[in-house]
Amino acid sequence: MLKQYYFLCGLPRAGNTLLASLINQNPNITLTANSIVPEIIYQLASLKKTEIYRNFPDWKSLDNVIMNTFDSYYKDYSAEHIIDRGPWGTPQNLEYIKGLFDKPKFIILVRPVVECLASFLKVEDTLVDDLDSRSDELMGADGIIGKNISSIQNLKDENVFYLSYNNLTKFPEEALKRIYKFLGIPLWGHRFVNLDQFKVNGIKYDDSIVAGENMHTIKTDRIRPTIYKVDKFITQRVFDKYKEQIDYINQFA
Repeated sequence: MLKQYYFLCGLPRAGNTLLASLINQNPNITLTANSIVPEIIYQLASLKKTEIYRNFPDWKSLDNVIMNTFDSYYKDYSAEHIIDRGPWGTPQNLEYIKGLFDKPKFIILVRPVVECLASFLKVEDTLVDDLDSRSDELMGADGIIGKNISSIQNLKDENVFYLSYNNLTKFPEEALKRIYKFLGIPLWGHRFVNLDQFKVNGIKYDDSIVAGENMHTIKTDRIRPTIYKVDKFITQRVFDKYKEQIDYINQFA
């Protein structure tokens, strides 16, 4: 590997974009946007199920391509250290990572699940009549929140560092010091006011593609938590239905 790779498994709406804006002030580190690298590796590995591969199973050559996915994808990134953000804790993704890296390190960014859910519903400006159905979509096994919760649960026995949204927004300097220590990277002088909007490799999020135009917009003047009245967005049925997932994340949040 030409660069050093680490992994961020953060709950959506838990401060991932804020954390990236802070860390990426250091030109030697890049914390990525939502990464397509897991999907690239999945699609490459899926070729082993095809008839043309099984007819001539040159596994070493295909594995060479998979092994070089990270360096190929991040070739034009100038930073030496890449923190790839994605649901790397899902069973299949974790299998890939452990096959490519020795003792991979995972940063897990968490926030109370109901706050993440309320944040999604508010940003999407979901109609009141649709709150329950949209909550089920987000919290389901294939939903963006549910999938990331499962990913986090599956990493419980790995080399992980838990960071809560509360600590990130209230004690950002201490949070970054702990991340640097966990990753084994020398400290760098960050600023915590007058922040930059997230931009990596000359590219910004195009939030016109997703529901909610401000999905990846951060407050730039200073760092402070955003408070949601969760009862306005989440019904008791949702609380009850997803109690197990909510309680699991809350122990770290």
